[in-house]
Amino acid sequence: MRQILYFLSIVLLLNSCATLTNRKTTKISISADTESNIVYNTDTIAIGKQSIKIKPLRSRDSLSLVVLKDGYKNEFDIKAKNSIAFFTNIPFNYGLGMLVDLTNQKRFTYKKNLHFSWDSINNNFNLSLKKINEIKKGTTFIYTSPLNAIDVFSTPMLTLGTEYFVSNNISISTEFGTKYTERLRDQSNTTLIKDKGYSFRIEPKLYNKINLTGNTTLNEYLSLELRIIKNNYNDSIGYFENQLDPNQEIALITDDFARKKTITLINLKYGINVPVGKLFYFDFYSGFGIRLRKVENLALEFDNEIHYLRDDDNHYDFFRDEGLKTINKNKEFNFSLGFKFGVKL
Repeated sequence: MRQILYFLSIVLLLNSCATLTNRKTTKISISADTESNIVYNTDTIAIGKQSIKIKPLRSRDSLSLVVLKDGYKNEFDIKAKNSIAFFTNIPFNYGLGMLVDLTNQKRFTYKKNLHFSWDSINNNFNLSLKKINEIKKGTTFIYTSPLNAIDVFSTPMLTLGTEYFVSNNISISTEFGTKYTERLRDQSNTTLIKDKGYSFRIEPKLYNKINLTGNTTLNEYLSLELRIIKNNYNDSIGYFENQLDPNQEIALITDDFARKKTITLINLKYGINVPVGKLFYFDFYSGFGIRLRKVENLALEFDNEIHYLRDDDNHYDFFRDEGLKTINKNKEFNFSLGFKFGVKL
């Protein structure tokens, strides 16, 4: 019995995410909108718009900080909270690791970014979520969208874009892409149309008016995106004629045809500009909107009244969802998720 308990204890210990992965200390970035000082433990540290970092011990107790300016003093107690590592026990070990983490101070953390704003009327500090790093008028970014280059199931594109700030925190982003290779599914042996494609995107952005991350130094934005994708390519399907005579031999018909596809995307997006050093950055975004699709099938002889698709092409509409009519138009809900990589000029 003792050996079983010992074994179970080892299993729980090895599956406790916070206990194994969290260090005894955590990092907190602290800044202020005016030159001031904080008292942390017994140390007095100067703070300002440039963030400084402290490494407090993880604890269930609140973190006590004192902010000083011109003889005024404000005391703050930053409440502890469970770290992300504590909750990862749920998918990784069905929550069993929580039994160990509940007894360990390493499961706790504090808010990662603290920004103190000075109230000159009341002569005191407040914790603020106001953004402190505005992007100045005239700033220019050059970027690309890497995921578009490996989108071999749709329209693989090489893209290049620019983002110019017409005012502080307000920019216009434009991007052009060109198709550089065939799609993975291309299977036609006949050339009826030149295989080519391009995309264009224009996107006005408004930065630093929201703070969903709680980080006052990250540049978050809302934008309205208009993107147009055009793609011409050759395609092929196989089908049979409906037979009235069951004894008649059925012959496979191969139908080579061309497609002209236009997709218009209108999305409302939220994004985060994450700096990588002083020169590079990632732009992570997500959004939703509508997708307007128009597809023209040229030289297509398939007729669903007299033909039926072979087994290999039975899921044609599922995979390509443009249909087999001469002209197809439809509207769909669109969800976007991706990132850009760029350089700041």
